[in-house]
Amino acid sequence: MKTVLITGVGRRLGFFLAHQFVGLGYRVIGQYRSERAELAELRDVGVTLIQADFSQRDQLLSFVERLPSECESLDVLIHNASLFVSDEPSHSPAEQASFFDAMYAVHMLAPKLINECMYPALRKAKGCVVVMSDIYAHQPHAKFRSYCASKAGLANMLKAYACHWAPEVRVNGIEPGPMLFLEEHDQQHRDRVLAQTPLAKEGGIEPVWQTIKLLINNEYLTGCSIKVDGGRSLTQW
Repeated sequence: MKTVLITGVGRRLGFFLAHQFVGLGYRVIGQYRSERAELAELRDVGVTLIQADFSQRDQLLSFVERLPSECESLDVLIHNASLFVSDEPSHSPAEQASFFDAMYAVHMLAPKLINECMYPALRKAKGCVVVMSDIYAHQPHAKFRSYCASKAGLANMLKAYACHWAPEVRVNGIEPGPMLFLEEHDQQHRDRVLAQTPLAKEGGIEPVWQTIKLLINNEYLTGCSIKVDGGRSLTQW
């Protein structure tokens, strides 16, 4: 049985991906930050769930130390965990430092440590890694300065590992645009985002899933990052 490890399975994209891989017959290992009612659904279909808040160093290290015992062979690793929060100018220097540390831990340190500890399992399966980056990594949004900087670091790390691990393990990425609006997004916000998106629609999760399958199945792709954004990266915001 093939195995996939997905971080951030508690909601939205990660939750959807866990179901899709179960449907394909994979053994699914999923990381989540905090308990949610929806996780019972994943447990019911056989997903192995491991709790870890990557912004907490002790929890991240415990998670990484446990992983090798969970699977000796890993076909797919998806770095999906994310922390999307805006910078607050009113924060003190100490608060800003703590905030940036959390962004760095979730978007860069966690993928780095997981990569290193799971490389033997990935190499054994001739597996692949899919990194969920962001179009903001190239065109940063002023309000989300720390988020954008840490995602840019993740995008650079993708290329480094693609070179370092070739030809045994492939590493690619996806840069999503407006997939799914949140409940707190009012109509004015939605209209503004769609006006900045050439295809003028909310993409949904399915296009990202289609791209993940492409990256898994095309064995001549490594070091690439595909924008799945409806063309939004062609505009300015």
